[in-house]
Amino acid sequence: MSETMLAEQTQKWFPTHVQVTVLQARGLKPKGKGGTNDTYTIIQLGKEKYSTSVAEKTLDPVWKEEASFELPGLLMEGNAEKYILSLIVMHRSLVGLDKFLGQVAINLNHIFEDKLRRKTESYVTPIGTLKKK
Repeated sequence: MSETMLAEQTQKWFPTHVQVTVLQARGLKPKGKGGTNDTYTIIQLGKEKYSTSVAEKTLDPVWKEEASFELPGLLMEGNAEKYILSLIVMHRSLVGLDKFLGQVAINLNHIFEDKLRRKTESYVTPIGTLKKK
């Protein structure tokens, strides 16, 4: 193996963790009394989960909360294992089960393999892309 090839391999960047910041949601459908929601977001990567605080009585919650996850394996080009970051937005019910508002799944492999983006660049998912069950 040439020195150039070795240098290229040692210069490659392979993330071991991902840091997620949940900023806000907009235009949520009301599920609670009074036409508003008590909203929180569940962030999941593999078996690890994090839940934001509850934003009360709003259809446009703002959290600005961070969570850090360790990747269960090595994120690299062509890796057969997919790393999917899930964000599930819920309405907290004081009586009965919490109500589902929407979700989005972000494929971290695609973000990592996108050569046009910087590796520390933000990834924004508009609320309009949240999928109802």
